[in-house]
Parts: sequence; structure tokens; C-alpha cells
Amino acid sequence: MRRDDCRFADYKAWFQRECDGITLESGFTHVGPILDPLPNTDFPPWGLDFAILYTDGMYIRVGEYYRPLPRHAGGGGCLQYLSYHYGPYGDPLGRDGFPVFTKDVVLRIDIDERSKRHAHYQQEDHIPEARLAGLDFDAIDPFQFIRAVEEHRRDGKSLHEILGFKVEPLEK
Repeated sequence: MRRDDCRFADYKAWFQRECDGITLESGFTHVGPILDPLPNTDFPPWGLDFAILYTDGMYIRVGEYYRPLPRHAGGGGCLQYLSYHYGPYGDPLGRDGFPVFTKDVVLRIDIDERSKRHAHYQQEDHIPEARLAGLDFDAIDPFQFIRAVEEHRRDGKSLHEILGFKVEPLEK
């Protein structure tokens, strides 16, 4: 799935195929996916919000936002922002049934307007892309993240090993 030029219907079909093909540990619940085309049904912008809640108080939350591409560039949607979050959730859940975001995370990978490409990992906030050797922000997708969390939960392997990245130390 090319995330730099796609249509909402193609994205929705891809997301559903991936959801149908993923195996999760038993006892989870999910919220969404909410695929929200704003305001037109097949053209960007659109957003995605999806969460998996585990019985042990941990959760995965996936958010993506696609902006429109100019007509001369294909006219489809281009991934602009994302947040892939794994960590504990507390009570109560938000009004929409989603866990409320907290700073308490195991791993969160973000692309946003303010901090650009960064991660929150091992008790460190806003680790810039330059210090995340091997983390390919252009290639990672929600299902790669979900599968990595599932492997981490099942085998106890660290998320950076599973996803193939290393946090470089701060330069002094």
C-alpha cells in the first residue's frame, strides 16, 4: 500500500484486509476502526482511529491522518501525521470508548507538525528521528506496529529489537 498517493476506498479496503489477517492474543477488545473521510467519501482528507485494549490494562492505539495531494501530483491522499502508541491505560476511558492518551508509554512512534518524526521510548520523550537508527518512518505501518507489540507481549522481546531500531545516545 503506497501511503503517499492513495484513495480512501483503497486505503479502507487495505486496512480491512490487514485487520482480517492479523492474529491477536485472546481476551482483547477493540474500539473502531473509525475511518473518517472529511468531508467527501473518496477524497482526502481522512483520518483513522483504532485501539486494541488488553485485559491487563495495556493498549495499542493507532491514529493516522491523510492530507490531500494536489491534482497534478495524483490527487489522492498522502500520510501526513501518525501516532502508534502502546502503553497502559487507566479508567475511565474517553467518551468515545478510546483510552485517553497519557505520557506513560512503552513505545509511541509519531509524525506530527510540531515535533516532526520522533518516538517516546524507554522513559524518554521526543527522541528525534536522527537518534532512531533503523526506524523507517516511511515504511512502518499500523499492522507492523501491532504485530511487533503482539510479539513483544508473547515472547518478551524488546520492541526495538523486533522493529529493528536502536536509540542512539545523546551527544555530549
